[in-house]
Amino acid sequence: MANADTPRGFWPVRHLTGGLIRANEYAILSTLAENIFKGDMVKLVAGGEIQVAAAGDRVLGAFHGCEYVLTATGAVTFSKYWPTGTTATNIKAYVYDDPNLVYGVQSAGSTVQDDIGNLGDLVAGAGSTTTGLSAFELNGTTTADQATFRVIGKLATPNNAWGTNVNLLVTPYEHEFTVTELSAAPTSVGI
Repeated sequence: MANADTPRGFWPVRHLTGGLIRANEYAILSTLAENIFKGDMVKLVAGGEIQVAAAGDRVLGAFHGCEYVLTATGAVTFSKYWPTGTTATNIKAYVYDDPNLVYGVQSAGSTVQDDIGNLGDLVAGAGSTTTGLSAFELNGTTTADQATFRVIGKLATPNNAWGTNVNLLVTPYEHEFTVTELSAAPTSVGI
């Protein structure tokens, strides 16, 4: 049976070292002109705020929802996603930002067991304003070169087979809180 094509972004599955899975608070610029859906990968920008990450960006983590006070009405609003252009105050975005998290994510193509250990970039998709859920996926073509996530396996769930639209387990390779490459080779110092 073929895997279902149901992208839903990145979701935390477990912690590499047995730690807790928890979201931390960040800011979103009021009137930000883009939706941020639950499961979208986000990045840090100037001012310590978050925005949606694109392929090749260092990621902060997976967006989990937000709360804010609407400027027009003063209503406190809790939402699975940030609606584009919202004018608000007291904005709190919740992000799973631990670099040791293992995420589940659907492959945008055909990923096979031989891809374990390889790297892949995220593929942005248009989320749903009805459900608030992301449509992000991982590029189905992996590489040994630089990319945002490392494939570590497939999700052990029924009807999830290697191949097209497999649900993968990945860890961040290019994360805001880790260094994954050296800018120059280390030099030895004589004594």
